[in-house]
Amino acid sequence: MLIQIVIGILFFIGVYILISDEQKWLRVTTYSYIILLTIIFAIGYITELNSLQNSELFDISALQQWVYVFGYLYSVPLMIVSAYIWIPYPKKYKTLRSRVLMIALIIFIIMTTGHFLNLFFRLLFLGIA
Repeated sequence: MLIQIVIGILFFIGVYILISDEQKWLRVTTYSYIILLTIIFAIGYITELNSLQNSELFDISALQQWVYVFGYLYSVPLMIVSAYIWIPYPKKYKTLRSRVLMIALIIFIIMTTGHFLNLFFRLLFLGIA
């Protein structure tokens, strides 16, 4: 459980670094969303773990669904915020072709990173189960 808390703190620091220079409405919305989502996830995760430990059937599917849903609820908005922040940067390129290629590269990197974060989230909270 300690490693999950440490990685969660590192995640909050990463989000803070990502949006620290942005407009106030984006910072407040993102921080509020992540804090509210974390509270809901932590309460539900602990409840699911307790019900799993008290159960005689040992059905892990409810816990898996909980972690899968919240993995997407963390990664997809983070990809959207990252795209909102990084897509305007290629405007300094002069040709349309180079701008389009840079935007495509940025979107590819954001989506790849978001999906790896989702996979990491699943592995962190489910392990090999």
